[in-house]
Amino acid sequence: MPMVICVFALIIYFTYYLYGRCELSRDAYVLAFRASTMAERQDMGMDEYVEAKKEEVIGKKYFGTTHPRVEAEQQGKEIKVSASATTRHAAMGSFFLKPAGAWEIEGGAKAKERKYTEHIRKITRYKDIGKTLISGK
Repeated sequence: MPMVICVFALIIYFTYYLYGRCELSRDAYVLAFRASTMAERQDMGMDEYVEAKKEEVIGKKYFGTTHPRVEAEQQGKEIKVSASATTRHAAMGSFFLKPAGAWEIEGGAKAKERKYTEHIRKITRYKDIGKTLISGK
C-alpha cells in the first residue's frame, strides 16, 4: 500500500511539473509575440514591453512552483523570452522514488518584429501588379 501511495504522489508531482512547463512556454510565447507586434505602437523597445507586461501575463495561475522569473533579450528585430521556475515539493523527500532536490522548469520562445499590415498590403500589391502584367491591361 505505501508503494501505491508513493506512485500516486509521484504522478501528481509529474503533473504539476508538466502543467508548469506548458504554462511557462505559453506565457513566454504570448509575451514574445505581443512584444513583436505592440512594442512599436507604445514607443518602447521589445524587451521593455516584456518587462512592463510580464506580471499581467503570468498572473496567479502557477501553483506548486515559485513565482516564474522572466527574462527578455532583444537582438535586432528578434526578441527571445525565457522563463523559469522551481517546483516546491517537500513531501516524499526521504523515499526512494522522488529525486533529491527541486525540479527546475524552463520555457522560452522567440519572435521577429514584423509590420503585418504593411506586409499584407505589399503582397496584395504584388499580386495586383502580377495580374496586370499577365492580362496585359
